[in-house]
Amino acid sequence: MQHPLDDTWTGLIDDRYALRRMIGRGGMGEVWSADDLVLRRAVAVKLLHTQLTLDEVAQSRFQREVRAAASLNHPRVAAVYDAGRLPTVPPRPYLVMEYVSGHTAAERLRSAPPSTQEAVDWVAGTLEALTCAHAAGLVHRDVKPANVMITADGLVKVMDFGIAHISDGHDKGVTRTGSAVGTAAYMSPEQAQGRPVDARSDLYSTGCMLYELLTGRQPFTGDSPFAIAYQHMCADPQAPRDLGVQLPPHVQAVLTRAMAKNPDDRFADATAMHEALVAHRSHGFAPPQDTTLLEAPTFPEEPATTVLRTSRESCGPQRTALAALALLGAGAVTAAVLTAAPDATHAIGPGPMSPRASTEPATPAVAVPGNLVGKTLAQARADLAGLNLNIALTPRSSGVDASIVTATIPSAGTRLSRGDTVLLATRTDRHARDAFLTGDHIP
Repeated sequence: MQHPLDDTWTGLIDDRYALRRMIGRGGMGEVWSADDLVLRRAVAVKLLHTQLTLDEVAQSRFQREVRAAASLNHPRVAAVYDAGRLPTVPPRPYLVMEYVSGHTAAERLRSAPPSTQEAVDWVAGTLEALTCAHAAGLVHRDVKPANVMITADGLVKVMDFGIAHISDGHDKGVTRTGSAVGTAAYMSPEQAQGRPVDARSDLYSTGCMLYELLTGRQPFTGDSPFAIAYQHMCADPQAPRDLGVQLPPHVQAVLTRAMAKNPDDRFADATAMHEALVAHRSHGFAPPQDTTLLEAPTFPEEPATTVLRTSRESCGPQRTALAALALLGAGAVTAAVLTAAPDATHAIGPGPMSPRASTEPATPAVAVPGNLVGKTLAQARADLAGLNLNIALTPRSSGVDASIVTATIPSAGTRLSRGDTVLLATRTDRHARDAFLTGDHIP
């Protein structure tokens, strides 16, 4: 017997799976704890959101998660038991999987931040799961703390293969080149650009997760997903030691290499990264006692905007607009819509984590104004011209003087040299245009 389900009603699926309570909700669906009445065991049931049942892309991604996860058999990957569709109109897909008792790494970060050793162990377990996935031809593409479960015994289970790239030729319509998908805070530079990805992209995301577990904050934050994606392409995260975190040398080396902008500078595969991360175990090396976070991290509900720290080896200030235009043209804004929330599902040398001392004379710099968003394009142009800064527009922005500025790259407060370019995103607003034409916009 089938029972239609809504967000507040528990019921029975296929006369077998008794839904008890919702335990999770994300961009694609909701997860329920349930009882398998036939095998008498606890399971988890994932249901595609009702409003997505007519969305062909969402349907494809959901089915891919079923196919991807079911193809893996590893203790570090949540097992898939069953799948089907509720006989609603339209049919609503569901997935039955292993019930993992514990908390996500993201939840643990908020409630009880891990020690350095715990963080290393969680990432080592994640890399074991990725080794299995990569061997099966899968690139997860959304490795992040919210997709890593930590059981009560401290074991790691990697979840959510909903946007995994399957290298079998069957998913080209959903993971095509030029469409950036993933979560902005953990997205590799090549993902942000909509370029083809491989296993090394997952290693970059794992490096971002390791950084967050060790420091209590994400490597990059910003006022929009594409601003964060830009930083992954062109900026360096703040060195952990500058945040009061002293790391064992081998952990710092792993972090540096995993987060290299160029995939060729990262580890060759998850096994190599795993071996480097746990090297001290085989050599009897114990991390120093002072490798814990010196100051308890704070976790704001929304990430605070940070200053871009562009480096000469990556995308210097003078190439800001070109890099961002390339990113936006590649489809990263589409990814931002998919994964706008921090945990929602959107030739550099191997040393991006090291602070750089410069012997060059200081260049006179100006800050990107903090009041550009909300102004008309004409006003923003005048403000920037007064600072000797140039402007460029994102591909879909309006060039009408009365259009409204909605975002800037780099973000407000970023220090630039005179003559550098600020990228503006704008939209046309009829009321703003009318006010502009009548002069009512003048302060």
